[in-house]
Amino acid sequence: MADKPHVCLVVDNPLRDLEGLVLLARQLATRGARATLVPMYQQGFDVPALRPDLVLVNYTRPNNADLIKSYKRAGILVGVLDTEGIGGKNADQFANMVKSAGCPELVDLYCVWGQSQYAAFLRQSTVAEELLHATGCPRYDFCAPPWRGALPTPSVRRGYVLINTNFPTVNPRFSTGSSQEEEAMVNAGFSREFARRFIADAAQAYRSVLDMAIKLAGYFPSVEFVLRPHPFENSNSYDAFAALPNAKVIQSGTSLEWISGARLLVHQNCSTAIEATMLNVEPLSMEWFNTPALRLDAATRVSRSAAGEADMFELVRQGLEDHLPPLPAETAAFRREIISDLYTAVDGSSSVRVSEVVLAAIAAPRRGGAATQTVPRPTLRGLAANAVRRTLGHGASSLLRRTYGSAESERRRAGKTFDVETVNAILQRLDKASVDHRRFVAQPAVDERATRRTSGASLQLAEAT
Repeated sequence: MADKPHVCLVVDNPLRDLEGLVLLARQLATRGARATLVPMYQQGFDVPALRPDLVLVNYTRPNNADLIKSYKRAGILVGVLDTEGIGGKNADQFANMVKSAGCPELVDLYCVWGQSQYAAFLRQSTVAEELLHATGCPRYDFCAPPWRGALPTPSVRRGYVLINTNFPTVNPRFSTGSSQEEEAMVNAGFSREFARRFIADAAQAYRSVLDMAIKLAGYFPSVEFVLRPHPFENSNSYDAFAALPNAKVIQSGTSLEWISGARLLVHQNCSTAIEATMLNVEPLSMEWFNTPALRLDAATRVSRSAAGEADMFELVRQGLEDHLPPLPAETAAFRREIISDLYTAVDGSSSVRVSEVVLAAIAAPRRGGAATQTVPRPTLRGLAANAVRRTLGHGASSLLRRTYGSAESERRRAGKTFDVETVNAILQRLDKASVDHRRFVAQPAVDERATRRTSGASLQLAEAT
């Protein structure tokens, strides 16, 4: 095993990212690599202890810049597969945000999702051209064969109407309120004026969506409705909807899993509208209370738009009866264009493309710029955090954090954990759907020389015999 290239994959939000990264880990393993899944909040312990050839982080932002510097100074290559790959209002805005808010000059590899971002990163000189690759995102491989066959069956009988919400800034699951979300937006590169406008508009839209969801379930009492909050939303805020006899609020499972079993998708400014078109489920957009600050152009343009409540009732009725009018030609054309622009392709091969460029980066000669002496030192705070991790190890550091940290921080951490049983269940579905007839299992990734320093939560794939 020691002579195999070793890649650590940082898992940001398991609810959203885990299945795609398990597939990516499997693709790496089939190509002879060791692949380890690392929880985001454990990476500061596990990545230095496991000493991979390359760590594929979930983004470059101010909050992980010190970690990236420490990895580079330890001789570990750093790649990026951004989990918010279509974030921002447009590709250039996203490229500028990454350039100004992160440390892209330190990375050895950057995977963007689609061609528009690839072009924007070059225009804005965000990342050197030789390090930039348009790969797509592995989680969308589940929209195409053979991996669509690995999607789990939803726990609600197929044919329901799915309502996806997207209000983590005003209905946060992990933070205490909108003031923290405002600061997070500012730290990510948005102006404070825009952040405040966005949050004010989102608060009104959140109330309107909840009101409309209740009205839809009441208008169609014989139809099952499922409301799926954004992974970072507080699901308890939708209890009034969940109390209806034909309504459920479900935050488990992936968006693709729930879209695949739906008859229709109702949303406002949710990128899952694009996912719905990938899975041949019609997205319906609540446009009558949308605003310029909230509007995500791609999500709106792939959808059939309702200009008021009566329009939405009629669109849902037509959809349930399979009598929706023909799709406008411009909407159909945009749906075709957006796949290349934002996702490269929906062909089941994004995980292959990412695995190939990752292994190529490991095999390439180390660049002079990667020498540890040229890497900026972490901040004093980062140096102190590293010293605590090295001195106390994971167990004592965690005890110290739980004793003096906030309950909110612990809730956030708990929401980003995953276990070996969940990963192995995903692997079993992937093994069954694959055409290579190989079987893989996940097991704790432990370096016996650094047991005290590791969390025990990272999982490494191995081929079953």
